[in-house]
Amino acid sequence: MIVMPVDQSGFQRTLFSLLNQELASMYELKQVLDQETAALTYERDGKHLLQLVSTKDEKVRTLKQLELERNQLFHSIGLDGHPRKITDFLESEAMFQPILQLWQQLLDLTTQCQESNRLNGTIIKLDHQHLQQALGLLRANSLEDHNNYDPKGQATTSNSSRLLGQA
Repeated sequence: MIVMPVDQSGFQRTLFSLLNQELASMYELKQVLDQETAALTYERDGKHLLQLVSTKDEKVRTLKQLELERNQLFHSIGLDGHPRKITDFLESEAMFQPILQLWQQLLDLTTQCQESNRLNGTIIKLDHQHLQQALGLLRANSLEDHNNYDPKGQATTSNSSRLLGQA
C-alpha cells in the first residue's frame, strides 16, 4: 500500500534532486564507457585503460549509492523500488510529470550504458581470443600442424608447448 508522505512537496524535491544526481552520474559513466570503447578499439594504451576502469568503478559506486537512497525514499511511502513500479507510480499522478521525464531519461541512459558496457566486454573477449590464437601459433599448438622436428631434423608429432624461440 502506497502511503503518500505528509510533506508531498518535500518528497517531490528529494526525488527530483536524487534523479538529477543519478542522471548526471549516469552521463558521466556513459562518457567513461565511450572513452573505454575508444581506448579498447584505437588507443591500446593499458595505463589509460586502467585509469578508465578505476573511474568507471567510482561512477558505479556513486550510482549504487544514489539508487539505494532512491529506493529508501520509495520504501518510506511503501513502494518497491522496482523500475516498473516507479514508472507506474510516477505516471499515476499529474504532479509527477516533470519527475517522470527525468526518470525516463535515466532509464534510457541506463540502457545505453548497459549496451556500451556489453560492447566493451565483447571487444575484450575478441581481443582475448585473438591473443590466445597468437600464443597458440607461437607455441606451435595450432590444430592444423602438430609436426615438430627433433634435433636431427626428423619429423615428430609431439605437441610441445615450448615457444618457437626456445627451439
